[in-house]
Amino acid sequence: MTDSTVAITPGGHRRATLAVAITIAVLAALIATVLSVTGARLFVIETASMAETAPVGTLVVAHPKPAYAIGDVITFVVDGRTVTHRIVGVQDGRFITQGDLNGSPDAWQLTPDQIVGTVVAIVPGLGFLLKAAPLLFLAGIIVEVVARLLGGRRRGWRVGLRLTGMSLAVSALSLWLRPWFNVQMMDFRAADDGSGALMHIVNTGLFPVVAGATRLVSGEDGVILSTDKLASGAYALSPTPDPDWPVRVLLIAFCLVPFFASLLLRADHPVAVAGGLRARPDRRARGSILAPIAIVTVLLVVILTSVSTSHAAFAASIRNDKSAAGTNTYFTCKGAVQSVGRNDSVAAYAVEGTGLLGLNLLTTETDVSGNNRTGTYRKWMTTTTSNACTRDQSRKAVVFDGSQCLYVPTRQNNPNVFTIEAWFSTTSKTSGKIIGFGDSAMTDNDKWDRHIYIDTAGRLNFGLFPDATVIMSTPDGRSYADGAWHHVAATLSSAGAAFYVDGALVGTAGTTTGQNYTGYWRIGCGNLTNWTSNPSSFFTGAIQWAAVYGRALSASEIATHAAAGR
Repeated sequence: MTDSTVAITPGGHRRATLAVAITIAVLAALIATVLSVTGARLFVIETASMAETAPVGTLVVAHPKPAYAIGDVITFVVDGRTVTHRIVGVQDGRFITQGDLNGSPDAWQLTPDQIVGTVVAIVPGLGFLLKAAPLLFLAGIIVEVVARLLGGRRRGWRVGLRLTGMSLAVSALSLWLRPWFNVQMMDFRAADDGSGALMHIVNTGLFPVVAGATRLVSGEDGVILSTDKLASGAYALSPTPDPDWPVRVLLIAFCLVPFFASLLLRADHPVAVAGGLRARPDRRARGSILAPIAIVTVLLVVILTSVSTSHAAFAASIRNDKSAAGTNTYFTCKGAVQSVGRNDSVAAYAVEGTGLLGLNLLTTETDVSGNNRTGTYRKWMTTTTSNACTRDQSRKAVVFDGSQCLYVPTRQNNPNVFTIEAWFSTTSKTSGKIIGFGDSAMTDNDKWDRHIYIDTAGRLNFGLFPDATVIMSTPDGRSYADGAWHHVAATLSSAGAAFYVDGALVGTAGTTTGQNYTGYWRIGCGNLTNWTSNPSSFFTGAIQWAAVYGRALSASEIATHAAAGR
């Protein structure tokens, strides 16, 4: 028997598609007009700091107001990032904010011009849809192309492929974006009695999960005791989805109904052939395509509704019985360093000494700022497993043994607006320069200033030489050659100079310039002749996460950078 098909008229389908497109365009234009006229703006919540007030995936509408008061949930811009938090205080005309989930106020204080507006509408879950919309649109185009290529002129085939393809796309996007079930760990510490790990987690999905014996709804947080110890010595926690049965059924239907509808579609009505017989459609090819898609779709739905997600499985390594973690703006030093942005950075390095294939085979260090200014070591590097920023993937630091140096390649002409920062650890009181500026590329220099160094008394110093020596130092009697990791930073701009240790301001000066010359930044070395206590030019100890920026970071920014390593 022969397989015969009927040509279908595309007019109706095209008219329907055009009508849908026009409707979407008109709706988008209407929304854009309303937002433009009212000044309102839309934002999607991407972190858990607002807890149940505005969980992850929430769409918020912010509208400017002439005045703001304590208790208002506002959206504002700080350090180039958009944040939605609650006003918890006002001091000297500046607003103090805090996330509902955070244990302490934010490090910054806002001026009114930083505020976008008060949050006037909160729509949980809609933010996930907005994030998925471009991907769904792209998936729709791909599915339509595949349907036309494989379906040919057979309407049943094309409709079935469209339904099944979009069902698979929705399931795959759900697995990737995790709007339904997801959990984020905020911090952890050892239980006081040593029985396990206390893990502070928050539900960032739309539906409830169970962790241990605790059920958490969307945006809710809890501290869960885990006694499940892995062979590595870490403690593990694996929350599981726990939607109500009606919700579970609706989720399965949402993903699978389009697929089953495609299976119920009847083949195109066959055309009569000679003798009055009708051709029987061949469903084998159609089945060979839909069957694999069916299997993948079913598996995805089972994973989404019944199985613990990979993002909800945590392993926490406990280092001591009283360890604790706070709520930070950045939870990694890399995140803090890269938050400044490529345009405002000169160069930034993890200072981990890892070369090709994770081995110490190169004398170069990758610039993580995005500016591709690869640093060069003076000699082959050695590393230590001691590290400043334990939440970063970089688990090593470079040892500076009194003859090592990391050179930044970019030549700068008299930089008078900058920030330099680094993490260091030393027990040597002749440990020398941590980071600074000099007039030669990779040799000793005869001009040197704009540097942070540790002197023979263990004090930290930031020095400038605008035709006279300017030094800001930590107090006498406090030695930072104590083997602990410390964060140092210094800024210079038209507002003056400032020096910070472990996120706290320790000194300022009205100086706005350094010595006038062209030179290079370097880490771990540089001439210190005639400076306080005459320390060694080369640093002795370990350094990690060093950076040079092309602007003066604010005190609040530096505080958040220091907190990222704690």
